[in-house]
Amino acid sequence: MTVARAYDAIAREYDAHLAGDPVAGYMRMRLHEHLARLFHPGDHVLDLSAGTGADACYLAELGVQVTALDASPGMMAELKRTATRRGLLIVAHVLPAERLDELDVHDLDGVLSTFAGLNTMDDLPRLAQNLAERLKPHGRVLLHALNARFPHNTIYRVSIGGQIVPHRMHNPFTLWRAAFADHFDIRRVYALSVVTGLTLAKRFPFAMRPLFALDRIMGCVFPAAGDFFVMELEKRG
Repeated sequence: MTVARAYDAIAREYDAHLAGDPVAGYMRMRLHEHLARLFHPGDHVLDLSAGTGADACYLAELGVQVTALDASPGMMAELKRTATRRGLLIVAHVLPAERLDELDVHDLDGVLSTFAGLNTMDDLPRLAQNLAERLKPHGRVLLHALNARFPHNTIYRVSIGGQIVPHRMHNPFTLWRAAFADHFDIRRVYALSVVTGLTLAKRFPFAMRPLFALDRIMGCVFPAAGDFFVMELEKRG
C-alpha cells in the first residue's frame, strides 16, 4: 500500500520535522483546543489517522479512552513508543480507515482525523456509513484536511518518503454533501493557514503572533479559504 510505505519511510523523523514547522505547531494547538472542548474523561474516541500519536496521546492525557488506527506500521510503532514513554494506555491497530468495518468497536463518543489523513482515504461515503454505525447518537467527528479552495475537488500528487501519494483536496461543504450529509450535521467549520504559510513564518518569525491571531479571525470568516479546514460534525440522534 503506497500510503503505508510512504509514512513508514518518514516515521522516525516525522515528529522532529513537524516540531520545526511553526505553522504545524499553530494548527496542532488549535486542534487540541477544539478536542479539549469536545471530549471529556471517560469518553471513547477513535483516531482514524493517528500517525505518531500526537493527538491520541493528548486525549489520553485528558483521561479519554483512545483507539488509534493508521495504515503505516512504522507510524504505529512510534505511537506505541511515545505512549509507553508517557505512561499512557492507547489501543493501537495497524489498519487503514477504509477497512474500519473489520474493527469491532462501537458506542464511540467521537472520531477524529487530522493533518490530511482524510485526503489519502478512498470511498468516503462508505467511511461515513461505518462511522455512523459506530458512533453514539450525537457523537462528534472532527476532520482536519487539506482544502481544495474551490467548490470542486481536485487531486494533487505529493512525494512522501520517496513515494508518490495522491491527495484528494476537499472543499469542506462539498465533502459534507457528497459523503456525510446522510448521517451527520455540520456544527462548525473554520480554516487554518489562511494568511500564515511556512515560508512566511520562516521569513518573519517576529510577526507570527499577530499573524496567527489574524489567521484565527480570517479562518472563521472564510472557512473554505485556508490551506486546511477543520470541520466538526454531529451524528444525528
